[in-house]
Amino acid sequence: MISRFWQKTSCAILGGVIAVALSTIAWTAEARNRLETFSFDVTQNRIEFATLEGVEPTGQVIADPMRIVIDLPGAIYEGKTVRRNIGRAVQAVRVGRVNEETTRLVVEFAPNFPLETDRLRLQARSPRHWSIQLPESVAAANIQSTAFVWPLVGTLTAGFGWRIHPITNQRRLHKGIDIAAPIGTPILAVADGTVVAAGWDDGYGNFVELQHADGNRTLYAHAHRLLVQKGMTVRQKQAIAEVGSTGRSTGSHLHFEVLVAGTNPADPMAFLPQRYVLFDVAAR
Repeated sequence: MISRFWQKTSCAILGGVIAVALSTIAWTAEARNRLETFSFDVTQNRIEFATLEGVEPTGQVIADPMRIVIDLPGAIYEGKTVRRNIGRAVQAVRVGRVNEETTRLVVEFAPNFPLETDRLRLQARSPRHWSIQLPESVAAANIQSTAFVWPLVGTLTAGFGWRIHPITNQRRLHKGIDIAAPIGTPILAVADGTVVAAGWDDGYGNFVELQHADGNRTLYAHAHRLLVQKGMTVRQKQAIAEVGSTGRSTGSHLHFEVLVAGTNPADPMAFLPQRYVLFDVAAR
């Protein structure tokens, strides 16, 4: 079954939520229309996308499996197809292309999810900015539990992946995420654990490393002040340090890592409750 939806109206702008940038997206340097951002805000239950220039998108809902497909004729995308897992009702979002001249955005739903297609509207805030407000039933089903909580509330300034280090100017793996916050902001343990390290490192500055029951470890770096010592047991949401800018740092923030099995760095966003997913195409 395929149903099409289209409506041109106004839409409020998003703001005030943490975002993740996917470093695997690429775009052409030529002066042609292209996709710039594609986002799904779990808290606002809204999909948004923007292009460099105006675009006339087409939207359709396809069943078996249930998914929203949005094509952007004349908007190019030269990266590989990228898929980001979300949760329950909305299982994933992905960006790719139909051909050299058409970008395709897809929102994948859980099998047999009863999506109310008659309530979907493709809305234009401007010729470049578009959105789709999803039904409340999607928001309710997307509420999910996770073993971890966020270590603090702030602005995500760097994601996990390869990058040029802002201080050394060398290409290296950024093994965690950076969350900017004022100096002194409490840093919370994301789960119950034991402090296996707490001290100074030339790169990390003041840092804390926790061992968790599932075998994974978490690391919290660049702290202004440590509130725990090695050997202590901590509870989830307990303050273990305060945000700072110690070590190799360009400003006040928390550098947060997840080490699978205690040694293998993994993207922390896969372990934290999803708030907002952003495909930041223009940033690359």
